[in-house]
Amino acid sequence: MKNIRKLNNYIITENTMVIKHFGESTYKSWIYERHTEYLCQQTPEEILDESCKRKGITTYDGRKKAVADVLRSKTKLPIPIEINSHSIFMPTTMKQRDRCDWFSYQYALDIKPSAKGDFFKTIVLTNRKEVDLEITVSTYKKQMQHAGSLIGYFNKKDDIS
Repeated sequence: MKNIRKLNNYIITENTMVIKHFGESTYKSWIYERHTEYLCQQTPEEILDESCKRKGITTYDGRKKAVADVLRSKTKLPIPIEINSHSIFMPTTMKQRDRCDWFSYQYALDIKPSAKGDFFKTIVLTNRKEVDLEITVSTYKKQMQHAGSLIGYFNKKDDIS
């Protein structure tokens, strides 16, 4: 394994690109930032929840409820961490699954077939790094549309009629 920093906990930053589940007993997440990779003892969901609290004084569940109302949807909901910087994390599968990974809207550039097989796709990130995730092309496209809708919704001017 290449030189990866190890952490007890992690808060999403403006450099966070992907948060993947990691199957080792001590480390539960593999985090990809623009220039660094980390292994973290928290699960991706714990990282998202703590980041939501720190960045917006609300929990993951609170943001999930707000997003469900805005998008009129209930599954695979993107979670805004910091809407003004387009820091929105999108799940690859339903959260109830063991392997729900998360990728950032602002860093997702493209999707292409993966060498890992039909159930995986390679997400091309804006720094040209490629990460294999368990996601379909249709889910990827829907997630990107949902994130764009959230940005539009939260950035619209109240005085426009």
